[in-house]
Amino acid sequence: MIKEKRKDPRRGLRYHAWIGTGGTMPLRGCIVSDISDNGAKLDVESAQEVPDEFQLLFSGHDGIYRHCRAVWRTLNQIGVHFERR
Repeated sequence: MIKEKRKDPRRGLRYHAWIGTGGTMPLRGCIVSDISDNGAKLDVESAQEVPDEFQLLFSGHDGIYRHCRAVWRTLNQIGVHFERR
């Protein structure tokens, strides 16, 4: 059995959200596949097209977002850390 090494346990979910940069890049849709207090795993169309830092905007919750920093990538997934500002 693999021991969980994360500081905070992740909770699985399938939640639609948006990736934004606050600049000229249009919003990109993504699926939050799991989340913790400090980070999340996002399913995206192309992880290479997402910048290293961005805002994760939660659908249906006006004004709720997290500033994210990518910590790992695969072809269609990104692991992010929620930055404190």
